[in-house]
Amino acid sequence: MPPQWGTHQTINLPNQLPSHQYLRDMEPLGWIHTQPNELPQLSPQDITTHAKVMSENPTWDGEKTIIITCSFTPGSCSLTAYKLTPSGFEWGAKNTDKGNNPKGYLPSHYERVQMLLSNKFLGFFMVPAQGSWNYNFMGVRHDANMKYELQLANPKEFYHEIHRPSHFLLFSNLEDGTDGIGADREDHFS
Repeated sequence: MPPQWGTHQTINLPNQLPSHQYLRDMEPLGWIHTQPNELPQLSPQDITTHAKVMSENPTWDGEKTIIITCSFTPGSCSLTAYKLTPSGFEWGAKNTDKGNNPKGYLPSHYERVQMLLSNKFLGFFMVPAQGSWNYNFMGVRHDANMKYELQLANPKEFYHEIHRPSHFLLFSNLEDGTDGIGADREDHFS
């Protein structure tokens, strides 16, 4: 899991994709975008993100790498797999409009593909060796040009304290009766 932050519509990743000796002989399969609702189509933002990753990383084979949308609806989870068509790759690589209805977006830019879920495949997680994978609570620290190393480990949950150091510093300071700069709260407000 590279350092990332996002919303249900977009994701922000570093330009450097994950690399490690454990990944050397493997080929990327794609990425998963979680979202609160199931959409009837692949979003233009996902097409743009996928096309840019593929254009900047020639090891990503457009015939084999996919985008999986994972939608959490009440009582269920829906998975849908897509791949870009050649016209979708071309459009997405050039698209700079981050809106919901960018010029030139067409349903012919992607196609649904079959996805096989099986318990026969084993895998592992790799996370950044220093710091967090989740920058949603500290987005200003995320940089597209950031460098990171990976380690073999399970990712910490979304709301874990490692992802929110400023929140936990504030909690700690509130317990100490300070405002974070050493002033006592009573003196500060008198």
